[in-house]
Amino acid sequence: MKKKFTWKKAIYIILGLLFAVALFSGIGYLVKSNSKESEAFLTRKPSVQNMEDKVMATGKIVPKEEIEIKPNIAGIIDKILVDEGDKVEVGQLIATVRIVPNLSEVNNAQQNVNNQQLQISNAKLNVDNMRKQFEMQERLYKQGVASKQEFLNAQQQLYSTQQALRNAQQQLVTAQKALQIAKTGSTPELQGLATTQIRSKASGTVLEVPVKMGSQVIEANSFNAGTTICSIADLNSLIFQGEIDEAQAGKLKQGMDMNIVIGALQNKTFPGRLTMIAPKGKDNSGTIKFPVEGDVFNPNNEYIRAGFSANGEIVLNSQKNALLLDESLVQYEKKNGKDLPFVEVKQKDGKFKKAYVKLGASDGINVQILSGIDKNADVKVWNPSDKDKEELKEKAKK
Repeated sequence: MKKKFTWKKAIYIILGLLFAVALFSGIGYLVKSNSKESEAFLTRKPSVQNMEDKVMATGKIVPKEEIEIKPNIAGIIDKILVDEGDKVEVGQLIATVRIVPNLSEVNNAQQNVNNQQLQISNAKLNVDNMRKQFEMQERLYKQGVASKQEFLNAQQQLYSTQQALRNAQQQLVTAQKALQIAKTGSTPELQGLATTQIRSKASGTVLEVPVKMGSQVIEANSFNAGTTICSIADLNSLIFQGEIDEAQAGKLKQGMDMNIVIGALQNKTFPGRLTMIAPKGKDNSGTIKFPVEGDVFNPNNEYIRAGFSANGEIVLNSQKNALLLDESLVQYEKKNGKDLPFVEVKQKDGKFKKAYVKLGASDGINVQILSGIDKNADVKVWNPSDKDKEELKEKAKK
């Protein structure tokens, strides 16, 4: 009986010792984990930098004024005298157009010439008849048979028929020129102003020549826009055209300074000024966008091509020596229906403690810290990226 009791007691003692060892091991692990908390996270310090609160617009560079050169007569391109990129002056010959006669127009013009020739023949007969009558009245007047009034009437009728002949002759000349224009597009005396010669209406750079020799062109009139032979623009006068989100449109005013960043020029920045904010937004895949425009200044006369993609940074305000922190390190806590921002700051004992902060302006990457921590605070990186994790491993190896 005594031996059975001793065996049970030994079992209980062993179980108790095992439980105690497990308990102390767990406590030791927790203590050890807490003591190494600082090693499990990277930290970042705030930085003191100048900060600009700005709105970003995406868009492109376009000429302020782009002129399309169009013909005033239909035909076929005979010669093209400029290439894309050439600089041209006002009045410079751009191209020539060969007229393809319209048979109906030529036939009408020829018929008009024939009619005018017939009118001249009739007018000459009238003049001959009136001259004979005048000569007869003149003899009778000198003989005292006809009155002076009858003589003057005959003289006036002769003058009227002579004037009718001159008018018919002038109309014949006009009809002949119309026939020549219908056939060739010009007349010798108007060759310098002929519509077959397409000349530049402005000075600038040729942006595009969408036609080729042999292409058929249509004249510009009130019924159609006509065929564009080339487009010309002054590349020294450029503007930025872009779009912004509706949430940012209310922050903008005309006249604000801009920074125009052109990616094709190695992200070179050019100064600019906001000149237009559209009063009406456009639906872009479910998001409302507002078009904006701004002048682009090129103080060093660098060559900027029309159509370059660009970003317009519109500066709302700027602050010097602002305390900035990576915005991704800020966390939020729901309290009294509000989201209170805070960061976790490393203490002297290696533990992290919440520090509620007051935030200022943000540029989308960094946020201004108005109060709550100073520039010496070590802020926990609570959501490390893959790069941060690699950095943490390297730090642990050392």
